Formats: sequence, C-alpha cells, structure tokens
Amino acid sequence: MSRKLLLTLLALLAAPVSPAAAQEAAKGIHFELNKAETVNGTCRVTLVTRNDMASALKAFSVDLVVFDDAEGVAGYAAIDIGALPAGKTRVRQYDVAKGDCGGFSRFLVNDVRACEGASGEVQDCLGALRLSSRTKIDLVL
Repeated sequence: MSRKLLLTLLALLAAPVSPAAAQEAAKGIHFELNKAETVNGTCRVTLVTRNDMASALKAFSVDLVVFDDAEGVAGYAAIDIGALPAGKTRVRQYDVAKGDCGGFSRFLVNDVRACEGASGEVQDCLGALRLSSRTKIDLVL
C-alpha cells in the first residue's frame, strides 16, 4: 500500500464522527444478549431489545440458532419479543437450548420471523439489527 493511501486511510479513521452520523448509525433495533445461565439443565438467556427506529413495531420475533463449542448446531429457538414501541426497551428471558450455557459458543440470529409496523411488514428488519453480547457467547448475524 502506498504511503499516501495509508495516510489518507488513517486520516479518515481519525476524523470525528458528526452527531448526525452517529445518531443515524445508532438507529435500528438493538438486540443484546445480556445474560446466559443454566437453569434445570437448560440454557436460559436474558435479552434486552430496544427499538430506536422512527416507528413502533406491533410484532417482532427472530429465529435463533444455538451452536456448541464444536460449532455444531445444538438447538433452535423462536424468540418472540412482541410489540415494541419506538424508543422502548424490553427485557425478556427465554430457554433456548437443553444443556449448560457454558457449552455454547455463539447464537446466530438466523432470520427475522416477524417485524410488523402499523402499516404492515417493515422492510429490512434484519439489516436494522444492532447486535451485542455481555456474555462469553457471541451473538451474530
């Protein structure tokens, strides 16, 4: 890579992000794996979901695939968040797979099962997801 190109890339990376650009990047549906604990031989997760889109969702649910430490599929779960008003944060718990949570490496949001606004299906809800995890288990698209 040429020195000029490298300096240009470094300058772009160091450039401050405008508040409007940061606000636009923050829009979407924030979906956080907040906690994972084993309860009676089943992995129970606590999910925090926040709707930072401009409009309310009448229904929101995702298809979650659970992978074990050997990258094998260990389970599937339909996660139904329900209605999610604009600006609303919702915390819910779900039993996602049989087994110890410590044996799972990642959860894949395989698809958005439902994403309905006031006037019908919302386009590109999968693209609007902003994923994060506060656990050792990765949450990925």
